[in-house]
Amino acid sequence: MVFRFDYDEENDILAISDRSQKISESVEFSEDIILDLDYRGSVVGVEVFYASEFLSAFNKELNKSFLGHLENAYLEFKEFRNMWFIMLVLKSGNKIIRQAMPPLRKSEYVSPLIA
Repeated sequence: MVFRFDYDEENDILAISDRSQKISESVEFSEDIILDLDYRGSVVGVEVFYASEFLSAFNKELNKSFLGHLENAYLEFKEFRNMWFIMLVLKSGNKIIRQAMPPLRKSEYVSPLIA
């Protein structure tokens, strides 16, 4: 897997995606989270809006300064039954933070491609 990442500090948007995977569709899962899915429905990318605000609710170290100095970022993705579990792995300076996203229920999403 080859991940690309970008943090837009001005708009506070964090985007991480696996460049080795083709995106079939992007899903607005909530007003703060967009997921990129491959043809199998697996998560291959995520965009988090208001990223410092959203992520610092889980870990105060994930502020604009930390995100603004990102050196590396990637996703770990697991699927279990009706749930998607996404772990963000973020490296800034000499610190690596593994931050779990809230579990996302797949049944809350219906692809417009099959609806």
